[in-house]
Amino acid sequence: MKKATIKSPPVARIALVQLMVLLVVVLALLPVDRVLCWSLLIGGVIQIGPQAYFTRQTFRYMGARQTPKIIRAIYRGETGKLLLTVVLFGLTFSYVSPVSLPGVFLGYGAMIIVQCFCAARILSQSSN
Repeated sequence: MKKATIKSPPVARIALVQLMVLLVVVLALLPVDRVLCWSLLIGGVIQIGPQAYFTRQTFRYMGARQTPKIIRAIYRGETGKLLLTVVLFGLTFSYVSPVSLPGVFLGYGAMIIVQCFCAARILSQSSN
């Protein structure tokens, strides 16, 4: 079997960078407000975990001959990502108390922004 000519992007690194950024922010704010920090951490993990699942599913297959498997993996990954996100938000709002709702959504949104910056950086490096 021939190897794919296009390398798989280093997408796992994005999740690690997100986790590092999240932990630095949470640790820096810990003396200020523990509930906010806990909420930021939860919101960030709610974004990072399902996105990592989607990424793992999406990049399992490489090459033009694998296209049908790639398409199925993308659909499976997106479905799993959405379900995981809904379940994690539901569990958070049902079982975590006290929780800062703005903190949860701020952590979630901030990790989306970090993900976009990391992906843009990887894409710009690969085009050089």
